Formats: sequence, C-alpha cells, structure tokens
Amino acid sequence: MINVRCSLNTSTKTAKKRSSKKPKKNTKPTLWRRFLTLLFKLFLVFAAVAIIYGVYLDQQIKERIDGNVWELPAAVYGQIIDLEPDSEYSLNDVITMLVGAQYRQQETKATRPGEFIVRHEAIEVYRRPFTFPDGEEQAFRVRITFYENRIERITNLDTGRDFGLLKIDPKLITMMHSPNGEQRLFVPLKEFPDSLLQTLVATEDKRFYHHHGVSLYSIGRAIFVNLTTGRTEGGSTLTQQTVKNLFLTNERSLSRKIREAYMALILDGRYSKERILELYLNEVYFGQAGSEEIHGFPLASLYYFGRPVNELTLDQQAVLVGMVKGASLYNPWTQPKQVIERRNVVLKLAQQQGIIDDELYTLLSQRPLTVLPKGGVISPQPAFMQVVRSELRKQLGDKADHLSGMKIFTTFDPVAQSAAEQAVTNEIEKLRTSTNKELQTAMVIVSRETGEIRAIIGSAEPRYPGYNRAWLTQRAIGSLAKPSTYLTALGQPEHYQLNTWLNDNPLSIKLDGGGYWEPKNYDRKFRDRVMLVDALALSLNVPTVNLGMALGLDATKNTLQALGIPAERIPNLPSRLLGALELTPLETAQMFQTIANNGQRSPLSILRYVLTDKGELVYQRYPQQLQAVSQQSAYLTTYAMQQVVNSGTSRSLKAKYGSFNLAAKTGTSNDSRDSWFTGIDGKNVAVIWIGLDDHSPMKLTGATGALKIYSEYLQNNPPKKLVLQQPQNIFMVPIDSDGRWQCNGSGIRSLPVWTINPQSLCSGNNQSVPAQQAPTWVTDLLNN
Repeated sequence: MINVRCSLNTSTKTAKKRSSKKPKKNTKPTLWRRFLTLLFKLFLVFAAVAIIYGVYLDQQIKERIDGNVWELPAAVYGQIIDLEPDSEYSLNDVITMLVGAQYRQQETKATRPGEFIVRHEAIEVYRRPFTFPDGEEQAFRVRITFYENRIERITNLDTGRDFGLLKIDPKLITMMHSPNGEQRLFVPLKEFPDSLLQTLVATEDKRFYHHHGVSLYSIGRAIFVNLTTGRTEGGSTLTQQTVKNLFLTNERSLSRKIREAYMALILDGRYSKERILELYLNEVYFGQAGSEEIHGFPLASLYYFGRPVNELTLDQQAVLVGMVKGASLYNPWTQPKQVIERRNVVLKLAQQQGIIDDELYTLLSQRPLTVLPKGGVISPQPAFMQVVRSELRKQLGDKADHLSGMKIFTTFDPVAQSAAEQAVTNEIEKLRTSTNKELQTAMVIVSRETGEIRAIIGSAEPRYPGYNRAWLTQRAIGSLAKPSTYLTALGQPEHYQLNTWLNDNPLSIKLDGGGYWEPKNYDRKFRDRVMLVDALALSLNVPTVNLGMALGLDATKNTLQALGIPAERIPNLPSRLLGALELTPLETAQMFQTIANNGQRSPLSILRYVLTDKGELVYQRYPQQLQAVSQQSAYLTTYAMQQVVNSGTSRSLKAKYGSFNLAAKTGTSNDSRDSWFTGIDGKNVAVIWIGLDDHSPMKLTGATGALKIYSEYLQNNPPKKLVLQQPQNIFMVPIDSDGRWQCNGSGIRSLPVWTINPQSLCSGNNQSVPAQQAPTWVTDLLNN
C-alpha cells in the first residue's frame, strides 16, 4: 500500500510538474504576440491620428494658400505724372519729377528700369513696368526732347514711335493699416531678379530643389555643429520657415517643431517649389517701421533702399538675404557694422556657388552700406493721410472699412511735400528761438489749375501724427481776407479799376453795441488817398474798409461764397473786411485757387482713383471747374497780388524770385495772434499759418513769420513762372503820377484795365475813376 501510494504520489507530482511546465512553454510567445499586437494597434491608431491630423493640416494649408494668403494693406500712391508733347515742362522740371518718383540718374546709360540719363537737351528714361488704373504697361525706354523749356517730342526707343502721352509711374507713399498690423507689398515670383533667388537659396537652403520640405542632411549637420562647437545652427529648410511664418508661432518646443516638419512635407507635396519660394519671399519678416511690421522682400527693398525689388543691386540683395537670419540683429538702421559683415558672408556664399565671380565679390564686399534713413521713401504722411481717409469714407461709404489689397491713387506730390517738410522743420525752429514760444504751424500746397492737394503739413513736427491744423484749425485769416474785397470791386469796372483812388484818412464806425471801431493801418500812418492797386499791395486797412463799406457787406459776402466759403462761416461784421473771418488753411487755399485760376473754382480734391486688389475700378474723380467770378476781375486781383511781391509787403521775395511773377499776400490777425501767407506761382497755391494753440500773441506778422517758411519752400522746390492768361477786354494802359490814363503811350507805369474800348478811357477830361468811400447812407446808418 505504501509503495502504491508512493508510486501514485510520484506519478501525480510528475503529472503536476508536466501540467505546470506546459503553460510555461506557451507564455513567452503569447506575451510577445500580445506585445506585437499592441504595437500594431498603437501604430494603426498613430497612423490614423497622423492621417486625420494630416488631413486637418492639409485643409488649413489649402484654405490659406488657395484663398487670400494675407490681409494685405492698401497701397497709397502719389500722383501719376502725365507728359505730352508741347507741355510747358522744362528739362529741369522733368528731372525733378523723375527724382520725386524714385528714378535714379546715371552717368552714361540707363540699363535697368527706374534709371535715366541726361544727354544734351534730352532725357532718356527706362520706364518701369506698372499697373495703371487703365491697365498694365511693360517697361520700355523712352527719349524726351525739349525746346525752349517745353517738351518737343517723346519717342519710344524700343519701337521708334512717338508718344502722344507718357505716364510716369507714381511713387508709393505709404501703406494703410492691414487688420493684423503688417505691411506688405505682394510681388509675383517672376518679378524677382534671378540673382536674388539664387543667393537666397545658396544662403538659406542649398538643397531646396532636392528635398521634400524637410532636409535630414540639414538637420544632421545642425546637430553635429551644435554638439561639436556649441554654436547654435538651424536646420530648417525654406519650406519649414515658410510654414513657421505663415501658420505657427515662435514658440520653442518639440511639438511645434514636429508640426512644422509635418506641415512642410504637406506643403511641399501640394505646391511647386516656385509657389513655396514666392510665399517665402513675400512673407519673411524684415523688422519694424514704427508700430508697423515690414514683411517681404518687395516692401523691405523700398524701406531700406528706396527702390523696387527688381532694381536692387547685388550687394543690396545680399543685405536683405542676410537680414533673413535675424531682422533685429542685422538691422541696417541700428547695426550697420554687423550688417556689412553678414552681407559679405552672403556674398562669399554666392561666390562659392558660382553666382558671382571672384572679381565681383571683391568689388561688392568693399562697398559701403547705402541704406536710406527711416522714412526716406515710405513714410506715414499723417496729415495727408487723415484727409485721404476722410475722403475715402465720404466717397466709398462702408467700403472704406474693407480696403485690403486696394490701390489708392492720390494727388500727392512727393517733391512738394518734401520741400514743405524741410521748410517747416528748418524755419519753425528759428522762429521758436526768436520768439521764445512753442509755435505751431500748418501748410498746404494745392494745384493752381485743378485744385488737387499736393502736400499737407499739419504741425511743426510733420512726420508725427497728431492734431491736423491744416485741416481742422479755424483761425482768423487777417489780411488774407482783403483780396476778396478788391475782387468784388474789380468786378464792377464801371466803378472800380486798379487806378481808382481810395480814401486813407482816419475812420470811425459806430458798432451795434454802442462803441466805435476805428481801424488803423499797420504803420499807424494815413496817406490821404491811395490807388486801389497799391492799397492791396501795401495791405492798407483804412482804404480796404472804405472800399468794403462802399461795396456793402452783402456784396463781399457773396464773393466769399463764390470763392468756396460756406455762408454760415461768414460773419456780417465790418471787421470781417480786415480778417475777422476764421478759416482753415485748406479753406483758405480754395479761396486763392479760385482767384489765381482766372476765377475758375476747382473743388479741392485728394483722390484720383481707387482700385480693388483685382484691379477693378471702384472710384474715379473727374475734373470739375466752375466759373465762380468773372475772369477779368480775377485777373486784375491776381495782378494786384503780383504787386505785393514787386513793391508791397512780400517784396523780400523779389530779389531772388522777381522773374517768376509770383503773386502773394501776407496776413496778420489782431495782436499778432496769427501769421499767414499765401504764395502763388505757375503751378501751385501755397498757404501757411503760424500761431499758438492757446491764441496768445506771438509778435510775428505774415511777413516776419509765415513768409519765411514760403521763401525756404521755394528754395527746395523752385517755382514755375506765373503767366496769367489775359482775358477778353483786358488791356495794358499807361497812367501818369496822378493815376490818369495815358493813351499816347507815355506814363510812369502801365496797369491792366477792363474795358471794351481803351481809347475811351482817355477822352474827355482824362480822369481816372473817382475816389471811393462809403456812401452817405451807409455812414449815417453806422454812426446812428
């Protein structure tokens, strides 16, 4: 029994051992299979997630790249210059216009768009390609020949054909804010120079055309450099940089880097290398201009070098390519030394890649850094742009809220604006020093014939935004009110001519409040009588009041309305005759534009065309003119204002500018609180105001204040001769010292006269129009 049990126990233990060993044999394969199964499932999940995430990323990429990639700012351009044969433009006039449009004068030959040369009495221009409001025009070479200060002929040098009209592309003056605060000027890839593309690829991503968005070689090289030298080196391709710039932030994390690589693979698979390069070139960051971010090579080339990207020299291209590595580190405005070093590194890489040869590398690497100062080409133009925005709102309504990518063509003249800025900046500091006061100023330049606004200065600091005094400040215009009174009188040739004698004796007028108004001349002298033309030239107060009261306040008010002044702004007071009339500089400019344009009022304008991002015209301004006052009276008034320069209160201009026949008027308000000046040449009407914002006296007259700025302005922007078109029934007739007409040709001077028959002036007693003063009933009314 014992043996049997032992045997059974033994066999049972053996069986148990066998049974226990059997599962152990299957444990390892089962766990391994489970592990592989788990890995496979995880792989499937990961693949599914990756695919789904890839589809999501692909959709993101597609939506942006195939839609509107950027919220582009609106581009604001200056005036388009139209040149025609027989136009009254001299060779120097056209040179000034071309320089203002950022064309560059060369010594011997214009070899690329944006260049010109002067040869004898001709200018040869390589006109840039440009999309004008009426269509796109390609680049071409043209010769402009001159004869006796006029354009004689305009010839296309590529075809030999003559032009009837040549348009010069306008200057880009500024960009209107995009919603995201970025500034960018989109240019298609075909308009980038090949040398720039080659240099960029050689510097940033040599294998760009061979990898699929991510370069393992570049990543490996970067890791090797980081480990062996401790120096940080990036391994991102141009495609990865494009992804980061367009879709990602600057966060430094592994997840962001993985996402960047994944999106780069998708981007490379979906789009051509050319499209990716185009995106990169227009997106890459190039630093700040004030509060605005500069994005893309096209805009950076204008900010830093003042020329379109296709006109950059090789060393300028290298500067911008070098900035890609770090716009702050290699900013030409703040780090010029580092920029030159980085530029030469880029040039060396271009040499090694065979883009330039050894000789060219040596030449380019020795060149100085030729960047413009901040605001040298593109500047905010705050005062001008305030008026532009207001006019856009007026003309486009709600569309003015959606200007992305639009092209806005304005009336801006960069030459006039620059000259005005220099004049204001230079002179206002001198005047502040002499008066020991924080003077403010405003200045506007408008076209004499069209009323187009050429330049606006809103404050003593022209480049800084703030209160726009040219547009918003209403100040008493002083003696600038006088020409409208003389204009009223000269519109009545049967009663008034330039040789009419006006009373200049003490005058007392009783006012409604019970007091008396006793106007006096500025020099406190009385001349008994003075000829009408001289009264305006010398800006005499008493003769002006006598004339105005004789005409009547209603008549002079009607004239002011005809000149563009709203009726509700015109006070019905005798003091208005001497300048108790508050206007803005722009309103004042409208008044003198009408007088100086033979009485034709052209409403002031600042916009010409507005185009959508697709080139569709949404606004166009058509020229408007209204014969507001008679041509003859406007001609005679302008002639009298020319005597202001010849012998009157602006005679300080005569020595240098006497041959230009300028017309002018000084203005000073009560207690010298406002200093005004208007100057008129053949092109433009300028209006300048100086004063204190709190209306305090400042001890400056129109002649000692605002006139100084105008004189400086002319030095920076030489005037065009003012040649007045003589209207019908205007004749030049001599007068003697007593103002009598001398039809025999003798006399001390000649004056224009409005008459049908000049001989009739000398018949009879040969007397001039009698002296005029307020009628008896007017005097009685005012003194009772």
